[in-house]
Amino acid sequence: MCGGFVKNFISIVFSALVMLVLLLVPGSVAFASLAPTFDQTINAGTLTASINQAGDTTPVSNPTVSFPAQNYSFSCNTSTATLGDSNDLINVTNLASGINTWNIALAATGGTSATWTGTTHTTDTYAYNNTAGSGCTSGDLTVNPAAGTITLDCNSACTSNNSTVSLGASAAFNGSTTTSVTLMSDTAGTAWEGYVTGIGLSQTIPALTPSDSYTLPMTITLSHT
Repeated sequence: MCGGFVKNFISIVFSALVMLVLLLVPGSVAFASLAPTFDQTINAGTLTASINQAGDTTPVSNPTVSFPAQNYSFSCNTSTATLGDSNDLINVTNLASGINTWNIALAATGGTSATWTGTTHTTDTYAYNNTAGSGCTSGDLTVNPAAGTITLDCNSACTSNNSTVSLGASAAFNGSTTTSVTLMSDTAGTAWEGYVTGIGLSQTIPALTPSDSYTLPMTITLSHT
């Protein structure tokens, strides 16, 4: 019994010494890999449109286009204004993936039944989408995006993509036929950022339109394929 115990003890001690030697001898220990793998994720961006202040960074909370005052008259009048100026930049940013084309268009918020409506007397109205009598019968609004200017706003990173971005053609709202007017579009859908200013607006006002302060809420819509 004693001899077997001694043998087992010697065997255990020997095994421990072997393990200690293996730990102390250079090159005999399995170290972790010295070839790390780096990981990096690039998140997809979005396609957005906004009306921004000068500097093209801060959105305008309540954008307004003011047409000059007209006089109560026996004649049809034409009032002109500009959509998009140095303090109201109509911006589009496309950093989304899978976009083929995009388009921004202007339409009356209330649809085809909307009218210019007096703020003092809401019964005072005239149309924005009636081309009868060259617009003088009831009132008509023409939008001319071609008069505008596109400004690239993404440095040299997307200069080559700018060739597919263009302004829309001049058009008059016309009942249910022309309910919106394209302001700017891109046929390629590649990464791009810029803004448009100087879009022409021309509203015909029928003769004997009552004196009042009129408003017409409009909406710019961004769509894509």
